[in-house]
Amino acid sequence: MAGLHPCCDPTSPSAIWEGTPAGKIIKIDGIETYVARPDMLDGRSKVKLPTLNQESSSRQQFNRVILFLTEGHGIYLPNAQLLADSFAAHLGCDVIMPDQFAGQARLDKDQRPFFPPGKEPIPETVPWTEDKDDPNYELRGIRVPLKENTETSDVYPFRKPPWWQKDESAEEFEAWKGRHEPAVTDPLLARVVKYIHEEYGQDVKIGGVGYCFGGRYVIRLMGSGVIDVGVVYHPSFYTMEEVRKLVKGKRLAIYAAETDDILPPKKRRETEDILKETGTTWTSTVFSGTTHGFSVRGDLTVKEVRLAKESAFRGAVSWFKEWL
Repeated sequence: MAGLHPCCDPTSPSAIWEGTPAGKIIKIDGIETYVARPDMLDGRSKVKLPTLNQESSSRQQFNRVILFLTEGHGIYLPNAQLLADSFAAHLGCDVIMPDQFAGQARLDKDQRPFFPPGKEPIPETVPWTEDKDDPNYELRGIRVPLKENTETSDVYPFRKPPWWQKDESAEEFEAWKGRHEPAVTDPLLARVVKYIHEEYGQDVKIGGVGYCFGGRYVIRLMGSGVIDVGVVYHPSFYTMEEVRKLVKGKRLAIYAAETDDILPPKKRRETEDILKETGTTWTSTVFSGTTHGFSVRGDLTVKEVRLAKESAFRGAVSWFKEWL
């Protein structure tokens, strides 16, 4: 890697989608976790979340849960929270989105779009979605004209977290990534899975959705038998050995970008070949005019990007409804 990849760079341009997240942050065995529930989205009501083992019987009425694993920016990126809300609304089940980076996501919880005092711009409204059934639709504001091209817009620059090294090198980024490899992340996610089983029952069906970095861990959890149905968006850093652990009976949907140096066409096609060999039920979709990160940080004023983001989201909803 020649330099810091923009997929994990909080100073890189990234559109902040319009909408007010309705979920809540709880702690699961010390892990900060964003939880979205259908009842939270009904009139945007304030719902008190139960702690572990409280109201367990009421939560166990749900026979499925979505485990949402984020890309490198983590659970405090507003777009990720809005997506979690939308999955909860459309699937009618709870969505559990843990901080798989243990407090060192590329954006920390105090991260917000930042401008020097007196320099705050008056932003144009960025539409959230064309889908009027989406729970965030009414809060998205007015529409702006679509740009029928694939240019990238610098909507809001991100402020770096306090722990960020100035002018971080590729070596420093690799060191960060190394701190979140399977040896560290797998045990953390095991604690979250344990919570899900205790809170929702041992027979709960867990669906996994993962973006970029999180996509690898959805694949790993499928290979270990924790998840049978998964959806991954431009997944990153996974190995072919991890893909080979997916066998007949597993169901995986992949949504990829046309231009993605982390998931280039060669690796994606090799992945598809292995899925075919193992007998996995799978689908793979590539959207033209998109780059890595389109499904969670794309500029929704660009027609191609918005179409891809919405199509990929609806595809995931359909995939879970059919198989989970």
